[in-house]
Amino acid sequence: MAYLYDLPNSTAGIDAIAIQTFDSFPWMTPLILLFVYFTVFLGGITRQKIRTGTADYPTWSVIASLSILVIALLFSVSSGFIRLDWLIIVVSLNILSAVWLFLDKRSSEI
Repeated sequence: MAYLYDLPNSTAGIDAIAIQTFDSFPWMTPLILLFVYFTVFLGGITRQKIRTGTADYPTWSVIASLSILVIALLFSVSSGFIRLDWLIIVVSLNILSAVWLFLDKRSSEI
């Protein structure tokens, strides 16, 4: 009996299953990173607005971009989790959000 699809091979550990999943659905890595970014960014802004009445968008952008940088660097430890172009996009997003933060604040606030 022929199967419609191949089941993931679980004899090599969870890394092999994750790499097979990312190979079959290549947009999964950017979607995970996008989800984490917007969860941290919007969640931080919402909590800060509830607490103080205003929100610091550049600071939350830096915090969110640093969180996806850590995740992207963990993904880059093993081959097959993240492509190089997505890692470059994450690093450039970090640089742009840091520039936004440092250009937004006065020198006495930083």
